[in-house]
Amino acid sequence: MPTSRSLTGRRRSRSLYPLLACGLVGGLAAPAAFATQAAGAGASVTKQQPSAPRATYDVEQWVSVNEKIPNRTYKDIGRVGNKGYQTKDSPAPTGKWRTYIRVNTHNLHRHPKVSRAWLTVTNTWSQSCAPYNVELWDTYGITGNTTWNTQPRGRLFTWTTPRTSPCRNRTLTFDVTSLAKVAQDRHWRNITFGLRSTNETSTDAYKNLDAAHARLHVQP
Repeated sequence: MPTSRSLTGRRRSRSLYPLLACGLVGGLAAPAAFATQAAGAGASVTKQQPSAPRATYDVEQWVSVNEKIPNRTYKDIGRVGNKGYQTKDSPAPTGKWRTYIRVNTHNLHRHPKVSRAWLTVTNTWSQSCAPYNVELWDTYGITGNTTWNTQPRGRLFTWTTPRTSPCRNRTLTFDVTSLAKVAQDRHWRNITFGLRSTNETSTDAYKNLDAAHARLHVQP
């Protein structure tokens, strides 16, 4: 019977969290050496949209969490980075945001062996057009009540550097092939991804995401 898991089989080390603080300068493209250290073979910066998938898996749960309101769950829109101000059209709290997405993979083990897999999510709006990285983390599971104070532990898995134009309604693509292969081999019911900005200080790195319509694409 398939099991519910949201991590690779590797034993997690708590020492991965300082990566966010000491890793990338300014949130711009990461050096190759850092990619190897942070996420092993799974790390990559996707520059081209892969070809059409054989199977697509949908989101079954997602939440956004905010550091300033640490005990509240947000489900109106996905957010990453440091939101600098509130407006009538954007009344959500300021401060640091992260988003978690759980994708249903309950029948992945019934499909042909995975050769390639990628997660796509639409970046609907950005504070600036600067190419600040968006990171994808391999994390433990979430619930509909996950908050900043209860966000799951995880490890930096990969990242992508958004195109500078357009600044909105652009697709962010993350290579998650090795993670999908483990999920298939171990019959996981789901995979949970954490999304955050590499630069959580500059408000120019803030982005809105259509988390509800993220997709996991798989090719045999």
